[in-house]
Amino acid sequence: MRVIDLKHPDREYVLPVGGCGLCLGHFDGVHTGHAALIDALVAMNKQRERPLPLGALCFEEPPAVTLMKEPTPQITTLAQKLRFLGAAGLSFAVLYDFSAIMHLSPADFVADVLICDCNCRLAACGFNYRFGAGGLGTADDLARLFGTQSDRRLAVVPPVMRGGRPVSSSVIRTLLENGHPDDAAVLLGHPFMLDGTVESGRHVGRVLEAPTANLTFPRGGLVPAHGVYAVLVRLGKRQYPGICNVGTRPTFEDGDDVICEVHLFDFSGNLYGREMRVSFLRFLRKERAFASAEALKTQIEADIRAAKAFF
Repeated sequence: MRVIDLKHPDREYVLPVGGCGLCLGHFDGVHTGHAALIDALVAMNKQRERPLPLGALCFEEPPAVTLMKEPTPQITTLAQKLRFLGAAGLSFAVLYDFSAIMHLSPADFVADVLICDCNCRLAACGFNYRFGAGGLGTADDLARLFGTQSDRRLAVVPPVMRGGRPVSSSVIRTLLENGHPDDAAVLLGHPFMLDGTVESGRHVGRVLEAPTANLTFPRGGLVPAHGVYAVLVRLGKRQYPGICNVGTRPTFEDGDDVICEVHLFDFSGNLYGREMRVSFLRFLRKERAFASAEALKTQIEADIRAAKAFF
């Protein structure tokens, strides 16, 4: 996916000269609601005699980093977000610095950003999209300011419903923080994932005869409920089933740092320094302290049996 960084416009690529179509939003998680925006944009583009390049307008850093003392934890990193948007069929992403445009009025955002900077001719947004200073602009305002202009069209996409309520990043966060990664995956359209580089640990897993690869969660990223999960791990071009523990390892009094310890089934070899992608599929049990290492070992054996039964 091409990245167009408007904070540094000469860094990589420039916007298409003949105009473009843009999905508008923050896209945390790139969930099924966001997929509906992309579908609406693609449908409008097919009606044009000359189709346009299609992309997304989003931010280098989440707006919450600027607006909140304690920013909302993010389901996806920027790299994951761009990967998902590209896989969904968009060819580029326009990255804006939120703090540079947060003071624009809704009218100025449309005129200066969408029309002047991006030469946007097609746009798609959600029913609850907000823009402009203080989030005062609504989807209705965007329809008036942008959608009524000559050769510019806007699709306002209604909520995507699951279980009687709209799909949203906040609902997905709640599911993940409460140990429901399988339910979250239904709303996301893909599992919650952790990408990272394997770090050296204390080798406790080897003592317990279940060697683990240690990953840390990204700064500002969502940490799912502490406990043991059945996971699918991508390592290079191969995938391995396994289990992971998210938490602080209370049996060994390791402090407050949260890590993800991953044990791969049917794998042997050195993983230190390698890139790994962990997909969370099923929550097996909560993290808890055990009276001894032997008691923990017995529980890990039970966890492995439960995960293998799941697979």
